Amino acid sequence: MLQDRRKDALRALDESDRPHWYWHGVDDDGHVWLFETVIDDGGEYWPVKHAELGSDGLARRYSWRHIEDEHGFLAEGPIYPDDFGLNALTAEEFGTLWAALSR
Repeated sequence: MLQDRRKDALRALDESDRPHWYWHGVDDDGHVWLFETVIDDGGEYWPVKHAELGSDGLARRYSWRHIEDEHGFLAEGPIYPDDFGLNALTAEEFGTLWAALSR
């Protein structure tokens, strides 16, 4: 099943020893975005975790453990931080925000 292969590939990337990069941003509608990415062999940033806090106040989190639901999904391709105006975070900052969005 395609979904299972995608889950396995994302898990392998997330659990790899490749460097992880962390990002956040806010769009014009007030959505807060968080991404944990891993750079692949081609130099592209693949999301392995993605969270957002919408203007409705609901937090949504996606990873290989929870790829999608009725509200959204983990990106199916690489992201380009400069294109989205994302700012870098430390692993600790990302972890704190990720945990806060799980409450």
